[in-house]
Amino acid sequence: MEPREPAYLETLEVTVGPTLAKCYGVGLRSCMVVNGRLFYDGIEGFEYEPGYDYRLRIGKYDPWDGREPPQDAGQYAYRLLEQLAKTLAPSTPATLSVGPARVVCHGSDDFCPVVDGAPYDELITRFEYEAGYYYSLEANRYADGRYVLSEVVSRTEAAGTEEEITIDRHRVECGDGYPGYCKVVNGAPYRGEVVGFQPRHEINYRLRVERFDMFPEGMTGSPDVPAHGYRWLETLEATPGS
Repeated sequence: MEPREPAYLETLEVTVGPTLAKCYGVGLRSCMVVNGRLFYDGIEGFEYEPGYDYRLRIGKYDPWDGREPPQDAGQYAYRLLEQLAKTLAPSTPATLSVGPARVVCHGSDDFCPVVDGAPYDELITRFEYEAGYYYSLEANRYADGRYVLSEVVSRTEAAGTEEEITIDRHRVECGDGYPGYCKVVNGAPYRGEVVGFQPRHEINYRLRVERFDMFPEGMTGSPDVPAHGYRWLETLEATPGS
C-alpha cells in the first residue's frame, strides 16, 4: 500500500548550496546549506549531488503527529515536492596540500585538518581524511569558500623517528596568539593531536611515539601549526592526577 501523503504545515521554496558544511549534532557531521544556513535535517526524496546549486519546493510536516519527538530527533521533517532547478555552480580549480595530523581549531573546541599550512575549520566535500598521511588533492573551490574534492593525487604516509613524550592531564591556553586550549606535551602547550591516541581526562601520560614533520620538504605553515606531529605507538605510563 502506498504511504499516505503527510499533512504539510507549510510548503517552502528553498535554495541548496553546492557544498556540505561542518556541523554538530550527536558529534561532528555534515549538513547541507539551505537558504544560506546550515540545515540539520534531510529532505526526503532529494538526491543531493555536490557541485550544483538547487532550487526546490519542499513540504514541512510533523512526523510525530503532535507527540514529543525522541531525543536528538528533529521536531519536523521535510519532503521534496518538486525540483525547480539544478545548475552547475561556478567554481575555481585548486590544488590543496593536507597535513598528516590535525590541530586545535580556531572556531571550535575540536581538531581541524591542516590545509595549505593552516587550520581549516570546514569540510572538504567527498574527502575522507585519515590522519598520518600527507595528501595532495585536486578540488573545486566555490563562492562559499568551501571545496569539493575532484581527485586524491597522492597519499603518502608520514614517517619519522621514535621518541618518548609526556602529556599532562590539564589543558592550557595555547598561548600562540590564536584562540584555543592545548594539551601540554613535554611541558609546553601543543596545538596538535597525537595520531591514534585517545587520552582520558585527569590522566598524566608517558608515551612512545613516532615523531614526523608536519610539512613536506620545502613547505612551511602558519605559526599556529606545530612543526612536528606525533603518532602513538605505546602507552608507557598512565597516572591519575592528584
